[in-house]
Amino acid sequence: MDIYYITASIAILAILFILSIKLRIFDMKGTIAALIVGVLILILGSLYWLILMLIFAITAQMVTKFRIREKTRRMLQEGENGERHASNVVYAAVIGIGIAVMHAAHIGGFPYFLIFSVSFASVNADTFASEIGVFDRNVYMITGFKRTTPGVNGGISLLGEGTALLGSFIIGLSYVILDFHNFNIVLLMLITVLGFIGCQVDSLLGAMFENRGKMSKGQVNALSTLLAVALAFAIYI
Repeated sequence: MDIYYITASIAILAILFILSIKLRIFDMKGTIAALIVGVLILILGSLYWLILMLIFAITAQMVTKFRIREKTRRMLQEGENGERHASNVVYAAVIGIGIAVMHAAHIGGFPYFLIFSVSFASVNADTFASEIGVFDRNVYMITGFKRTTPGVNGGISLLGEGTALLGSFIIGLSYVILDFHNFNIVLLMLITVLGFIGCQVDSLLGAMFENRGKMSKGQVNALSTLLAVALAFAIYI
């Protein structure tokens, strides 16, 4: 590991810490959890994995803060003012960490960076859909397509679905840029579609289990991401 790699790694972790504090991406415990996750991803994966995770954190925070005063007035915001907690960090990253562990252990010959990207495409799709979709008044429950209240678990809308695709696409685009080999449109679309599917699974689980108190929001997020990743493994096999 050369000095340039070490310097870049420290710089990115420092950026993550500073952005978290200045932009209130996470509360203090969440910031510490994010740094720990960042170090693990750096050690088990690579610098490019960490950069992709940073892109996720920044874009997710942008949509979280979008019209935050209106969200706060309607009591639809994360935390007190859009900040996320340690539990949010853990549930968002736990599948990605598992993928990084498998990569470091050289289990099979899977394209682990690609699959890692799918995990964050799913989380980012859900974040975009949740944070932007609440501004669409025409919301329907995914299980029966009956009109429902914006912000309810399992509610979907045209705006939410469109922004879910955008959130997933951003991670897919980041992957094909960071992978360097070639600008692979097929892989870009694969990550985008799998991330979008993960978001739909999240909505289904939210409607069927979270609304009934049988699963927490974090558990729904983690399980939907796991299913998107499992589908990526299945497609590769």
